[in-house]
Formats: sequence, C-alpha cells, structure tokens
Amino acid sequence: MDIKKITEKISFPMAIVIAAVVLTIGFYAVQYNKQQSIERQQALELQEQRAIEKAKAEQAQKEYIAKRKMDCLGIYKVESSKWNNVLGWRYSETDDQCFIIYKDQNPKSDAECDKLYPTEGEWGLIFGRVNWLCKQGEFENSF
Repeated sequence: MDIKKITEKISFPMAIVIAAVVLTIGFYAVQYNKQQSIERQQALELQEQRAIEKAKAEQAQKEYIAKRKMDCLGIYKVESSKWNNVLGWRYSETDDQCFIIYKDQNPKSDAECDKLYPTEGEWGLIFGRVNWLCKQGEFENSF
C-alpha cells in the first residue's frame, strides 16, 4: 500500500473528528456565555427589586412619621385648649412618642432638680433632659 493513500484515508476521518471537537467546544462556549448572561440579568433584576422594596419601605416610614407628627400636633392643640401652661410639643422618631412641654406652676430650684433627677453616673443619660427641663421650670408628658 501506498503511504499517501493511507494518510489521505486517515486525514479525512481525523479532520471530521477535529471539526466535531471544535464545533462541540464552540457550542459549549456559546451555551456557557448564554447561561452567564441569564444569571447576570437575574441578579440585576433582583437588585432592582430590592431597591424598589427599600424605597417603598422608606416612603412608608416617612408617611408614618408625618402622620405621627400630625397626631402629635393634634394632641398639642387639645392640651393647649385645656391647659394654660402648655409651651410646645415634639415628636421623637427614636421613641415613637409625642411629648407635650408644660410650664411648671411651682418650679424647683437647681439643687432640687439635681436631687430629683441626678445627672451623674448611670442616671445621667436617663435624667439629663428631665433635669434640664426642671431647671428651666418646665416638664413634659409623653403620649
């Protein structure tokens, strides 16, 4: 047998095998890229959905706070109509409470305020505001 004929007979099947391998690798690469693209798109959609949900939650919180402030203003108006010593109001977002500030009809001395509402040690943070109001001749109630 002739070597040339043998190589031609072997080359054609090898060429088919190599072409099949190249096509298979190419097909796999296309499918892999497609899958990666789908996963990136899903991640972006999830991120967008979370951002929308966060914005909705923030908006709901702002609306709640606005409503609570309006409620507090209403309480202030009612208290002002009942009492002549009402000075003001505040809404604490941290505590979610309305505070109405009154003028104390019998104000205490600074020493009495310090004795009733110590600002030293562990009670300092708790009584700090109350002590300050006391020294101003004021107090507040929460609603």
